[in-house]
Amino acid sequence: MKNSYKFFAMGLVSLMGVSFASCSDDDDPKEPENVEGPSVENVFTEGLPSNVDGATFTTNEKGQLTKIVDGTTSITFEYGSFNPSRASNFTVLMKKRDSAYPTEGSDIYMEINKQGFVSYAYQVYLDGDDADEWWFEYNKDGQLTRLKRTESGDDFKIAYTNGDIAKVTHDEDDGDHREYTINYTNTEYKNVVANKGCLMLFDDFFQVDMDEMGDAYFAGLLGKATKNLPMGYSETGKEGGSSYTSNVTYHWVFNADNLPVKFWEGDYENEATTFSWK
Repeated sequence: MKNSYKFFAMGLVSLMGVSFASCSDDDDPKEPENVEGPSVENVFTEGLPSNVDGATFTTNEKGQLTKIVDGTTSITFEYGSFNPSRASNFTVLMKKRDSAYPTEGSDIYMEINKQGFVSYAYQVYLDGDDADEWWFEYNKDGQLTRLKRTESGDDFKIAYTNGDIAKVTHDEDDGDHREYTINYTNTEYKNVVANKGCLMLFDDFFQVDMDEMGDAYFAGLLGKATKNLPMGYSETGKEGGSSYTSNVTYHWVFNADNLPVKFWEGDYENEATTFSWK
């Protein structure tokens, strides 16, 4: 079983000796579709949490997320027009820095689609490692349906039923294949629980490995949340030529307004993620 995802795990990657073409072959930069950038209110109908595992959030007068701070780690969001290469214009720039590790971190440039969500991202590392690329697709309801990234050739496909993620498939270049069937009830919660806080920790909840891009959800950049909260998953897969299956149960604690204040999987309550609300 993988260790529980911590909200700001660094997880910086290196793609040594591998290069990938930009998503555009045009000589001229593409015109940005959404220069203003999204508002967090488009995704968080109850408002942003005030605190997630110690991380705090700052928004501007337009309702856009501008900063996340967690101890020595800070993530800033800038909105406008950015052109780090000739191939694309980008309208959002997400910078991740850690004062304890000043040579680490990254800048992620994002193209925003007509729904207000990121469709393509170009990640540049401060330590000079090869850049990463990301591609995103959404359904008509604005929910993420596919994520592809250059690291490991990750390709996640996400299927929905009645507004909830029903299944996630994950393929890698080395032939590893995993499938996750998401459950919305368990022995503790026999009825579905509405996702009132619009939470989507993609890695923790749905096993969609986002690394640094997961932080962009809190800026309203990665689509809309599931209708209900997940209560666990069943996994089948093939890794290194061997097949396996596993089952994981989720646990939640809620406040008086039915908003989540604590989440953990299996027996790992000591690694729980906590939430506070205004």
